[in-house]
Amino acid sequence: MFKLLIERTGILFSVTTKNRAYFFFLSSKLIGIRFAPTTDPFPGIVELCGYDIEKIVENWERLSNVKLKTKLKNYITFPTGSA
Repeated sequence: MFKLLIERTGILFSVTTKNRAYFFFLSSKLIGIRFAPTTDPFPGIVELCGYDIEKIVENWERLSNVKLKTKLKNYITFPTGSA
């Protein structure tokens, strides 16, 4: 699966395979590549952070290790600020 998220703070392109998700960041907070386990069919990092690139970068260390549905229920989504 391919996802493209474009905001005024940057661009995030992700490629998800059966076991891994690859994230390519080009934003004001991060330029680079990150990897995480696939969480399908449960919400992933992008969904948990409300499709906000800055929140994804800020919370990456904590959320990139989420692997099991039992762990996912302990994470809540991060509300997006009003523009």
